[in-house]
Amino acid sequence: MTGLQTLNGSRRPSSAPTYGDPFTLISRDVDRMIGSIFGHRAAPSAQVSSEEGEAAQPLLSPRIDIYDGEDHFELSAELPGVEQDDVNVEVLDGVLTITGEKKFSRESKDGAHVVERSYGSFKRSFRLNDTIDADNITASFKNGVLLLTLPKVAEQKPEPRKIAVTG
Repeated sequence: MTGLQTLNGSRRPSSAPTYGDPFTLISRDVDRMIGSIFGHRAAPSAQVSSEEGEAAQPLLSPRIDIYDGEDHFELSAELPGVEQDDVNVEVLDGVLTITGEKKFSRESKDGAHVVERSYGSFKRSFRLNDTIDADNITASFKNGVLLLTLPKVAEQKPEPRKIAVTG
């Protein structure tokens, strides 16, 4: 599977040691495995700082599954709580980029609430190689899952061309 190469898909950095959290270890191992399939190392995810000067918070990083079919790749991104209108998919100069935002929309009348879920912007980018037909990529969004279908370019076998010999 060499059609896609992630550009910014690593998990968030943490100041706490990760050896005690098996889910963090599994996530990091899966990122390494995806990186080894596409022949690269993932770059750290970007961080955003708030206007109030709070500590920088990592961008959300949607979980991605990639399926290598016979004539296409399928890339699915898990985007729970994200509205379809808040997702953007672009291809520019051979790079497929998924961006969007998970918005916080609940207001508390008295101002007291506990928020444990993550909100904010996300971005994932993948370099496309020559085996993908970038002009015919399609996208659908259902139940918080973005599904991209990336058709492969039809393999063209070179055929011998008869050259007339003159003399």
